[in-house]
Amino acid sequence: MKKFATIISVASLALPLAFAAPLAVSAVTAPTAVAAKTKGTTYTVAKNGVKNFKARSYHIKKNIALYKGTLSKNHSKITFTRKGKLTKPVTYKVTRSVKVSATKNSKAKTFLYVKGYGYVFASQIAKGKYLPAD
Repeated sequence: MKKFATIISVASLALPLAFAAPLAVSAVTAPTAVAAKTKGTTYTVAKNGVKNFKARSYHIKKNIALYKGTLSKNHSKITFTRKGKLTKPVTYKVTRSVKVSATKNSKAKTFLYVKGYGYVFASQIAKGKYLPAD
């Protein structure tokens, strides 16, 4: 009789867990499906296109677009999704450059990673420290 009581108590504990687990998994997968719907521009990374380096000083002269970059699993493609603007006139630290092209015949573009913010077009950010006008 004691074995039978133990089996019933184990089954009574396992049964609620069996029904709760699928509900928890479905709640987790729903936000990722929504995140996948956000559109971005996908580029092909050039050969030796990703370069990491020591932090270099850059500044902006006007408000510029800021992008979130997501590399593919094999690092051959990168998707940039716009996430805001870089607006503060201060010195930024750049630690990475990514050279990309949309198609084989298109001109290559370079994105720079601004530490703590995201990616920007290299042509829109200037080298050197920010010096306020007097």
